[in-house]
Amino acid sequence: MGDPTPTNPQDETSTQPGASPAGWWGKLRDRANQLRSARRLSRWFNVDDDKVAEILAEVRQQLPTTEALLVGKPQAGKSSIVRGLTGVSADIVGQGFRPHTQHTQRYAYPSEDLPLLIFTDTVGLGDLAQATDAIITELVDDLSSSSSKGRILILTVKINDFATDSLRQIAVRLRQQFPTVPCLLAVTCSHEVYPPSQAN
Repeated sequence: MGDPTPTNPQDETSTQPGASPAGWWGKLRDRANQLRSARRLSRWFNVDDDKVAEILAEVRQQLPTTEALLVGKPQAGKSSIVRGLTGVSADIVGQGFRPHTQHTQRYAYPSEDLPLLIFTDTVGLGDLAQATDAIITELVDDLSSSSSKGRILILTVKINDFATDSLRQIAVRLRQQFPTVPCLLAVTCSHEVYPPSQAN
């Protein structure tokens, strides 16, 4: 029953994992295996930009996009129609319209990349400086382009606007050339003719 044999610190370190060259190699091998696994895992979640573009192009072709051509004078309630159909605020709708041609601008909803609705708005209709024929030509070109999109004409007229000759001219020409495109007449701003005593 003597004192226990004193341990040599060198003996302890020699039995610890990693203290010998074999231990170091084992650690390196384990670490390399972990890195290989991580690389394999990252490949699963890594998507090539070209592949993403290809997928988006395919989705766009199959997306049931509808184009609504809004034909009407400024302040005739076209933006209100867009807000009503999309639920988007006035600020977003106002900023969302982008120039498309000289006489039209477009707003894609919910996004430019994958639109479900495209609103094409006539710019300057009823303005003496703008020629109605030029607007008609641009709308005809738009409707003539081959597309799988559904299309609808939405004519907007303020209830108290009786100067509708240019709008009527556009509607007649477009209906003659594109009888299969549905046409909707939206009479707007009826609240402007309420009697003063009646609440809006």
